[in-house]
Amino acid sequence: MDKQLNLKNIALIGRTFEEYYHMFNLDDLAGGNILDVASGVSSFCADANRQGFKVTASDKIYSSSPYEIEPKCKQDLDIIIKQMPEIADLFNFKNIESLKNQREKAYKLFIEDFRKYGTRRYVPVEYPVTDFGRNQFDISLLSHFLFLYEEHLSYDFHKSTILELLRITTKEIRIFPIVNLKGKKSIFVELLMRDKDFGCLQISINRVRYEFMKNGNEMMVIRK
Repeated sequence: MDKQLNLKNIALIGRTFEEYYHMFNLDDLAGGNILDVASGVSSFCADANRQGFKVTASDKIYSSSPYEIEPKCKQDLDIIIKQMPEIADLFNFKNIESLKNQREKAYKLFIEDFRKYGTRRYVPVEYPVTDFGRNQFDISLLSHFLFLYEEHLSYDFHKSTILELLRITTKEIRIFPIVNLKGKKSIFVELLMRDKDFGCLQISINRVRYEFMKNGNEMMVIRK
């Protein structure tokens, strides 16, 4: 049986601005209105806005209070850290303690920012349905959501989510990673690229400067 991170549900694991910067090649962005999709407890929104980006985070968990979310962050992180010794060869990281510290730093900064700004920055959204306006955002970023959780989210869910993002995004959608929890390319990648409903789009797979999960150093870019 293939090794993998075993999760019953999508975990509340936060990533930092630095990780987003490299996993999405953000140095090629020239401003614009950015949507962080299913952003969970990542600190990207907090740090990005401090650095002059215009970012809105979106996730269904934002209908809960930061006081309700914080214990779940710790619980999910503990579950993952306990599994790491057995599956460490699937990942690239310095050591388990530094990984834990990095993830704690991300979710604690998120909690602090969420308490301060609430739904002004953190919009409750249960994908694939949103209340955002047509062409409201220039770019949408999806970190560790589609493809990664192919065992939990059907192809129809992937397709419906991307179609909704195409409605609300003017330029492009970036999805990272394109591997599943076993570190293998998701079966949905080729299905999506061959789907006739996306035939008018430019869909490419681009190498990035980030590889936490081995073989997970590519993102999908969908351009309108």
